Formats: sequence, C-alpha cells, structure tokens
Amino acid sequence: MSDPAPVNSKRKPSTPKAIGFREGLLSDEPLRMDVLANNVDFIALNKPANISLRQHPWDENSDNLDTALNYQLKEGKPEILALGAESFGSIYFYEKAISGIALFSKHKAALTFLRNAFGSGLMEFHFQFIAQAEEGIEEPIINETPLIQHRYKFKMVPSTAKGKRSRTEFTCLKRGTDSWGLWQAKCNYFRPHQLRIHASLSGFQLMNDDLYRGVDAPTLASVGKRKKVGDSDTKIFSDLALTLNTVQFGLESSESVHLVTEHPKAFKTALNYLGLK
Repeated sequence: MSDPAPVNSKRKPSTPKAIGFREGLLSDEPLRMDVLANNVDFIALNKPANISLRQHPWDENSDNLDTALNYQLKEGKPEILALGAESFGSIYFYEKAISGIALFSKHKAALTFLRNAFGSGLMEFHFQFIAQAEEGIEEPIINETPLIQHRYKFKMVPSTAKGKRSRTEFTCLKRGTDSWGLWQAKCNYFRPHQLRIHASLSGFQLMNDDLYRGVDAPTLASVGKRKKVGDSDTKIFSDLALTLNTVQFGLESSESVHLVTEHPKAFKTALNYLGLK
C-alpha cells in the first residue's frame, strides 16, 4: 500500500488508556472507551457496537461519537482538553451496528488530509466477521459488485448500470463447527454497508445480519453451553458479528500507522463456543 503525503506529527502527546462520556451523551449510563492511539493529528478509539460514529441519514436522530467528543471539548472536560484537539472529525463512516476502530482528526488540516487519504483509497482496512459460508466456497474471494443506495430503504443494492465502484477481498482465518467460520474482509475504501452486502453476494450468511440475508447466532443450548434454566433460547452473541480490527495509513513519508484492536469480549466468547478461537 502506498503511503499518502505526510501530516505534521512531530509532537506526540501522551495516550490515556480510556476517555469517558457522561450519561445521556451516548447511552443512558456513563461510558468509557479505550484509546488505541493519540497523536497530534488524530485519536483512535475502540468503539463498541450500537453507537453511531457521526451524523448520517441512515442513523438519523442517533447520539453519535463525533458530536459527543466535540460537545465535551466545548464543555471543557479536563481529560478531553488534555488530548490537545482543536476539534474532532470522524475520518470515515460505518454503521452503528459495527464495532471497532474509530478514527478522528484533531484539527482541520488533519481532517482534510485524512479524509482525502480515505477517499483516495490510501488506507487499508481489515474487518473480521463470523459467518456461515456456502459449501465449496474458494478463497480468496474478491467481490467488485458496484453498489447504489436503495431508493426507499436504508440499504445498498447491486447495480452494474448506476452503482459506484466497490471492492472487498475475503479470506478465511479459521473454520469451526456447523459451517461457521471467522473471516476477514479487506478493502482500501468502503461504502456504507459494503462489507455486509458483498459478504451476502459472495455466499456468506453473516451472524445476526437481518438486512442482508444473514443468519441468527446459535443458542447456548444448541452449542451445549446452557448455564441455567431459561438459557435455552439465549443467543451466544446478540450484536452484528462484524468488527473493524485493523487500520493502516501513512502519516510521515517514512512511517506507517498501524492500528489494531482485539475482538470485543462477547465476540471472543462466541468464537470460543463455535471452535473458532
């Protein structure tokens, strides 16, 4: 992957382990979010599922991380002021159901540069997901189906006539029981819902993806892990089983930023239940 032109990053501020958000900003309860990296130009957070990255028509009226960061900056919260940001701006958008790395610029010049790098395909993203795959599926699988927004619904549909170019490469990381597998989706740019619809078109049934013909997570009883009476119908995992765990991009001419995060705790538990850990 070619590195984009450098952003000024001579001074590197200290990186706190986590930053907090008071109740009402992102959830009904106070929330702390792990800090993966903190640079003079950007901050990377480990976003849990079901929290919006920024305002988007598909996540209308949702509290979002971009707004919450800037609100607490204006409010003068000490741990946010200590990050040294003029303002925060999300570099890319993925739907709230996805967990993983959330990247924010800390001043306008970095926002322009990093969004241009994203739009130009100069970043590399590795998503991981749990899915059932069709028998005989061969890898690596490269899906380049052009995508366009549905006219009436908040979803993407394939369209060779009017769709925009999209590319996702899938590889298997591990196979488990009952056709379940841990898969990686790699891309240099992504559109909303791209990973999910490309996965569906490539023969995957992504765990808990009702929108793109996914499949429900198995229950505790079905994997032999019922813990107490009443657990029979409890799923081993309740969220969309899709997380962004690696992001790479260039900052300085001879330096590449490599951000990595672990799977969420519940995601790890589901992997263990399915023999995928």
